Amino acid sequence: MTHGRAGWKLLIGGSAPDGLDPRLVRRFIKLAGGSAAARLAVVPSASEEVPETVATYREAFEHEGVHHMDVLDVRSRAEADAPGTLQRLAAATGVMFTGGDQLRLLDIFSGAHFMAALRQRIREGMVVGGSSAGAMALGDPAIVRGEPTEFYEDGAIRHAPGLGLVPRVCVDTHFVVRGRLPRLVTVAALYPDIVGLGIEENSGVEISPDGVATVLGAGVVCVVEGAGRGALPARAGHDRALSCAGLTLHVLAAGGCYDLRERRVLRT
Repeated sequence: MTHGRAGWKLLIGGSAPDGLDPRLVRRFIKLAGGSAAARLAVVPSASEEVPETVATYREAFEHEGVHHMDVLDVRSRAEADAPGTLQRLAAATGVMFTGGDQLRLLDIFSGAHFMAALRQRIREGMVVGGSSAGAMALGDPAIVRGEPTEFYEDGAIRHAPGLGLVPRVCVDTHFVVRGRLPRLVTVAALYPDIVGLGIEENSGVEISPDGVATVLGAGVVCVVEGAGRGALPARAGHDRALSCAGLTLHVLAAGGCYDLRERRVLRT
């Protein structure tokens, strides 16, 4: 079933201690067809606390009237590509990748048949969401390691090819509360053609099929633009300290819109 034009994504900056933001949960359900029709699949593969993670999502979805939730807790490429897994994926109208360790998601799903099947389902109308590490893995490149306090040290912020469902976008999460702006600055400096989205907890970015990102939820989203093709490349200076120039920062609250393709703010 196609709900409007196919290709919607929802990136969530992670949950605050009091749980998932109901506004983001409701928006994901609506994009997946509404509470009566939605058939949701939760992918907790990034998590080490699967029972707790699954229980959180099940409670949130059931509270909004959804009673069809599957759990695709795959832990290897073979499990991801198993016929049974792909059949269950085909039955879903919405897939949510949960938090945990984004490197696990990349190890399992990068290059898997699962991803080809997921892209096909997106074209057919499925919505895909990610929270915390799940959101970070959906972009490309993806930050996988590194402390914000070390951002200026060449090579301290590790990144890898992401799953690419949101291409040329690097996502960081828990953004304000964990002081992660320096991490996103580093990647934007190294990849001048990408856009960085720093999403705070209990906040989200809804991305339309046309590439328009709309901010949802209680917090803010920081948009970091690389300097573009004409920029001087970032370099390692004295003591391997990273040096760059020409980055642009936008801070958007709920309702703010940014065109990821044209790289411009549409509404603050």
